This record gives sequence, C-alpha cells and structure tokens, in this order.
Amino acid sequence: FSVDGGGFLGILGGTGSGKTTLIKNLNGLLYPTSGKVLIDRTDTKSFGTGLALKIGVVFQRPERQLFEDTVLNDISFVLRRFSGLSEDEILERARLAARQVGLNLEELGDRSPSSISEGDKRKVAMAGILVNDPEVLVLDEPAVGLDPRSVVDLVEVLHKMKNSKKKTIIVVSHDMGPFLPLLDYMLVLNQGKIAAFGSPDDVCRCLGRDPNMREMLPEIAVLVSDLRSAGCPIPANEFRIPVLAQELSKLAGVAHS
Repeated sequence: FSVDGGGFLGILGGTGSGKTTLIKNLNGLLYPTSGKVLIDRTDTKSFGTGLALKIGVVFQRPERQLFEDTVLNDISFVLRRFSGLSEDEILERARLAARQVGLNLEELGDRSPSSISEGDKRKVAMAGILVNDPEVLVLDEPAVGLDPRSVVDLVEVLHKMKNSKKKTIIVVSHDMGPFLPLLDYMLVLNQGKIAAFGSPDDVCRCLGRDPNMREMLPEIAVLVSDLRSAGCPIPANEFRIPVLAQELSKLAGVAHS
C-alpha cells in the first residue's frame, strides 16, 4: 500500500493482526524479511539512525515513559542530549511542539509530568516526538485509557495537524471510530495480511458483507455504509454524527411530506 505525503491513514485490526509489527517496520525498529518499506521512494534500510528523525512513533501508553522532572525537560530531552542547539533554540522548539498538541508551557512547563492529567501526559509524550519535527507521525492506540473528553481533545489536535498538511499522520487502533472523520485512507489487517485498503467508504463496502470482518469495522462506518446501500444519499466519506443527523433529518422530512 502507499500513502501520499500529508495524508491521514488509519490502520485497523484485532489483537495479533500485525499492527504494531507494521509500524515497527516503518521506523526501523524492525526491517522486513521480504519486500521493502519506502519513504520518499528511498528504502528505510538506507536511512540508518536518521530514520528516527523522519518517522516519529508514539507507542501505546506513552505517558508511562515520561521520566524527567518537568514537562519542559521531558519534551526537550532529545534536543538537549543530541541537537547541539542553544538553550533559546531548544526552548522555542519545545514551545512550538507543545502548541501543536494544545499545551501551554508557560503554565505546565515547570510542573512534574506525574502531576498533570492523563490526557495532558499523552500530549507531553506526543510533543516529545514532534519536537524533532518528523515528516511522519505514527500514533499506536492513542485513545486507549483516555476519558471521552481527552479523546475529543486528541482528535481536535490531530485535525489541526491534518489541516496544516505538514505531516503524514498514521493512527493505529482497534477502534477507529473517533478518528474516522479524519481519515483519507483506512488499512485493515487480518492475521498479518491486508484485508482491505482504500478510503473508509471503499473499505466498508469491501468488508461490510463479511460477518467476521464487519465486527471489526467502526459501528458508525458500517451504519453509514448500510444506509448508502439502502439508497440514502449520504455524502462520501462523511462520518461526523451532527452532519449525518442533519442529512437523515432532511430525508425524514422529505419522506413525511
């Protein structure tokens, strides 16, 4: 499969389907035993340690990996250790990374990561990757363990990143529902193989009639696919609930009249 630069890909699959193995192949923690992974048409094996600067991965429960004494030090750790930048340059890049995820370093920078909310810890971990300005951001199960409000905040952050078109974003999840409105592509893995790849609409149309695969798809995506099959003129790749409710209300009004 291939993804255009600046695109948003969702990788969906059950436990053991190969999601985490795939993303480890993207950033060089693993290399494929056959085939190739290409970034900008260049084999990942050619990048060496520089691959980590191109592909930033936020693994599951990243807040458990926070270890510095302050939020600022955690976000800027890699720059302080390896970049050779001045303190002012490091601070500016840390502020920019924090702003990208909706954190205010003036308020939180001096606080211990252990003293902030779980949602903010997740944002600190993301900022610690974004401070390197990777071309591709990969998030492995980013919504796991977050309360509903924090999930909404996370989706808003990713929506702003997507609109900037400065990064390719990949979200890996067993529940793609919250991220559906953001996706340009959806890849479904099953037992280490691609079950379907394409737009969310295409994937749901492809897998929606398979009882086993249908259970894996987001419920709202299956509902929309079924409604379209029944003749409802719902716009393509539209999964925002307020918009869907409005469209269905229009149809109900037409049917009633």
